Amino acid sequence: MEKYRKQKSFSAEHIELLKNHILFSGLDGEQIKRFLEFAEPYFIELEEGQSIRLSDGFSNHIGVVFSGHIIIYGIDYSGNKLLHNTIETTESSGTLFSILDYRGTLVEVEAKSYSLMLMINRGSVYSVNEELAVIQHRILVNMIESQRNMFNDLSCHLYCLCQRSIRDKILKFLHFCVESYRCYEFDIPFSRDDLAYYLAVDRASLSRSLSGLKTEGVIEYRKNHFKVLTTKYFKYDGEGLGI
Repeated sequence: MEKYRKQKSFSAEHIELLKNHILFSGLDGEQIKRFLEFAEPYFIELEEGQSIRLSDGFSNHIGVVFSGHIIIYGIDYSGNKLLHNTIETTESSGTLFSILDYRGTLVEVEAKSYSLMLMINRGSVYSVNEELAVIQHRILVNMIESQRNMFNDLSCHLYCLCQRSIRDKILKFLHFCVESYRCYEFDIPFSRDDLAYYLAVDRASLSRSLSGLKTEGVIEYRKNHFKVLTTKYFKYDGEGLGI
C-alpha cells in the first residue's frame, strides 16, 4: 500500500472527520473541500503497526491526524529515538501534532491503529489567496489556539526529562497524568517501550524503578493501567495538584 500521496479530492467521510478537527473548527464541509483542493496536501494512510519517516521534504508542513492513534518519534543521527507525543483521536476531536520545523531532523510516525493523516504545506495557509482569505484566516486562528495544547504537552515532557533520576522522571510523569485525568487511576497512552522512549531511559532501568515504586506501595500497575496509592509525593485536591 502506498503510504502517502498528493491528493486534491476527498471523500464525504473524510470531510466529516476533518470538520471535527481543531484545525478546521468553524468551517463547513464545502469550505474545507475548497481549501484542500487548493492546498493539495499529502494524504497518509497507515495500517496498525506501520510507520513512516518524515525528513526535510516535510520541514515546512503542518501534520494533521484526523483519525486513528499514532506515536511521534524524533530520531537523531545515531538512530536513537525520543518519543515526542502520542495522539489518539476520538469521534469529536482531532489533534494538530506539530508546526515545528523539522529541517535537519528525522521524525518517525507509527500507527498504533489504522490511522489517517494530512501533511499540509504551510504556504497554502500563509500565502493569501483572495478567494480563500476568509478560510485561511480561520485556519490561522485555529493554529494559534492549537498551540496552547501543543506547548503544554511539550512543557510537561521537558519537566519529566529534566528530572535527575529515573524514579523522579516516573513520579513527575505520574503527577502530570493525575493532573490530566483528574484521577489517581488511569491508563497511560504508552507501552513500556514507548514510556522508556518518552522519558529517554533504558527499558530495563525503567522496569526496575517501576518495580521499586510498586514495592514501596507508591503505585500499582498492570501493563499500561496505573493507580497511585499515596499522596506522599503529590496529591489531587479536586481543582489542582500540590507537590
